[in-house]
Amino acid sequence: MANGQPPTSRAPAQSSGSIGLSLRAVALGLVLVPLNAWWLTQIEYVRYSDNATTSAIFFNALAILLILAGLNAVVRQVAPRWAWGRSELLTVYVILVVGSCVGGHDQLQILFTTISYVFRGATPANAWADDIHSLLPAHLVVSDPGVIESLYLGSADFYTRPRVLAWLPVLGWWTGFFMLVAWVMLCLSAVVRRQWDEERLNYPIAAVPLLITSPTAQLFRQPQLWVAAVLAALLQFLNLIHTLYPAVPGAPIGVRSFRATARPWRAAGNIPISSFPFAYGLAYLLPLHLAFSVWFFFWLIRAEMVLADVMGRYEWRGFPYVQQQGFGAYLAFCAFMFWVARGRIARMLRGGASAAEDAGEPLPMRVALLGALLGLVALVAFAMYAGMGLVAAVCFFVLVFAVVLVTARMRAELGLPTIELYQVGAEDVMQRVAGTAAWTGKDLTVMSLFFFLTRTHRQFPMQNYVDALRIGKSSDMKLRPIAALLLVATVVAVVAAFWSYLHVMYQVGYESAHFTGPATWAFGRAPWAKLESWLAQPRAPELGSSMAYCFGFVMMFVLTALRVRFLGWPLHPVGYLVSGSFGLFRLWLPIFLTWLVKMLLLRYGGLKAYRKGLPFFIGLIVGEFLAGFLRTVIDLALDLRLPPRAGIGGL
Repeated sequence: MANGQPPTSRAPAQSSGSIGLSLRAVALGLVLVPLNAWWLTQIEYVRYSDNATTSAIFFNALAILLILAGLNAVVRQVAPRWAWGRSELLTVYVILVVGSCVGGHDQLQILFTTISYVFRGATPANAWADDIHSLLPAHLVVSDPGVIESLYLGSADFYTRPRVLAWLPVLGWWTGFFMLVAWVMLCLSAVVRRQWDEERLNYPIAAVPLLITSPTAQLFRQPQLWVAAVLAALLQFLNLIHTLYPAVPGAPIGVRSFRATARPWRAAGNIPISSFPFAYGLAYLLPLHLAFSVWFFFWLIRAEMVLADVMGRYEWRGFPYVQQQGFGAYLAFCAFMFWVARGRIARMLRGGASAAEDAGEPLPMRVALLGALLGLVALVAFAMYAGMGLVAAVCFFVLVFAVVLVTARMRAELGLPTIELYQVGAEDVMQRVAGTAAWTGKDLTVMSLFFFLTRTHRQFPMQNYVDALRIGKSSDMKLRPIAALLLVATVVAVVAAFWSYLHVMYQVGYESAHFTGPATWAFGRAPWAKLESWLAQPRAPELGSSMAYCFGFVMMFVLTALRVRFLGWPLHPVGYLVSGSFGLFRLWLPIFLTWLVKMLLLRYGGLKAYRKGLPFFIGLIVGEFLAGFLRTVIDLALDLRLPPRAGIGGL
C-alpha cells in the first residue's frame, strides 16, 4: 500500500464465487462482437484514424461499459426490475475486451495482411515468386491471383462462390491455430491465477472497470472525477474542431517527436513528447518505484546510446543492443516467476489441487496443466505440418510463451499503460544466436507466417484472460463459467474479425485511396522482406547479440537482488526490462509528471491524499475515452476520415 495501489482491486483470496453468468449479458456481449470487429476494421485498419487496442485499456470497451452503466442508472430509476447487476455489466465488458484484442491492431489484423500480401507483393524487383512462394504451405495461404487482386483493388463483393471457397479452408486452419494459442493461454491463466492471488498482485488495469462499476466506491459522486472527465473530453473535442477547422487552436496532447541533428546527440533517436489525459490516469495506478524506473531508464538508455556513438560503436538495431538486453531481461523475469512458484508447481505435479480448491478455479489444475502441455504439442505439430522442423518449432513456441507469461504477469502486478517489444522476439533471437543458416528455408517461412505473434508482443489474449478472471473473482462471479465464456468469446471474435476484414476490404481495397492505414507495409511487406533478406544473405551468429541477451538476463537478477536486499531501493527491475519499449516511452512525460504528483501526495498527505486524488485521475481516463469513442462514431457517421493525430491511440 505504500505505493498507493487502487484499494478496491483486491479480491477475496478464498471466495469461490456465487454469481453465475447472465444469459442476457452474454447474448448482448456476443452480439456486439461482430459490430465491434467492423468498427475496429474501419477505425484501426482502413482509416487508421485511431488505435483503440494499443494501450492496456481499450477505450472502446471502457466507453461502452460507461454508456451501459449510464443507461442502467436511468433504468434503475424508471423500472428497477429491468436494471442490470454489476456482474452483467462486467460480463459485457469482458467479452468486448476479448473481441477487441483478437480483432485488433496487434493480432489478427497482422495475420490477415501477412497471408494476403505475400502473393500481391511479389514483383520483378524482388525474388518472392522464385524464393518464397515455393516454401509456403498451400493450406495456409490464398494463392488465386483473381481472388487476391479483387481484395487489393476493391469495389468487389466477397460473397461469391470462388472467393468464399478460396478463403474458407485457409481461414479455417488459422482459426484452429489461433484457438490453440488461446487455449494454451487460458490454461496458463488458470495455472497462475491462485499463485498470483497468494502473492497479492494488484491487477491495476482490472481495477478500472471494477472501480467504475463498484456500488461502494461511489466514484461518480466525486466532483473531482467530473472536473477531470470534462477537462479530458474538452481537450479531445477541441482537437476534433481543430482538425475540421484549422484556424481554431488545438491542444498539443498527441505524440510529437524531437531529434537532435548533431553528433553524438542524434544517436539518442527520437524524443517523444505527449500529454494524453488518459496516460496520466493510468500512470497514477503504477507503483511509485516503477513509474520512477520507467522514465529513469528511458533517459539512461538514451545516454547509453549517445555514449556508444561517442565511442564510434553505435549502430541501428545493433550495439549497444538495447532491445536484445530487454529480451534477456524477459527471460530472466520468466525464470524468476517459475522459481517463486516452484513449490506450487511441485504440488501440482505431485497431485494437483484438492476437490474443494478445484471447485473454485477456472479449470481443474490437472486439466489446466495437461491442457497447456497438449496445446503446446498441438501447436508444434501445426508448425511441423506447415513445414517447420521439430527443433525450430519447439524453440519458437517456448520463447513466445515465455514472453506471454511475462507480459501477463507485468499487467497483473504493475499495470503498465502499454508495452512493446518490437520485432525482437522468438525468430529474431533464434537467428541472432544460431544464425539463419541453422534453420531451413521452411523454418524461416513458417516463422514469417507467425509474424503476428512476435511483431510487438503488446497484446495477447492471456493479459485479458487474467484480468477477466480477476474481474470475475472481485465481483463474486463463478470462475468456471467465465473460463468457458472466454473460449466462446474468442471463437466468436476470430470468426467476426476474419468476416469483417473480408467484408470491408473487398469493398475498400488495399490499393485504393480509401485505405490509408499502414497495414500493407507494416504487416504485409515487413515479414516477407525480412525473409527475402534472410534467404538471399544468410546471417551469421551474432556474438554481440548473444552477449546482450546474457547481460540483460544477469542484469535483471542483479536489479531484483538489490531491490530485495535494500529497503527503499529506487529502481524497479521491470523499468530495465521495458527499456526498449517504444510504445511505453511515448508516455514518459505523463509518467514522470504523475510520479512527481503521486510522490508528493503520498509523502505529505499519505494514503488519504492518494485516495482523494484517485477519482480525478480515473476521471481523466473516463473523459478522454468517452470523447475518443464518440469521435470515432462521428467520423464513421459523417465519413470525415479524420487523421490519426486527432485521436488518442497510436502508442
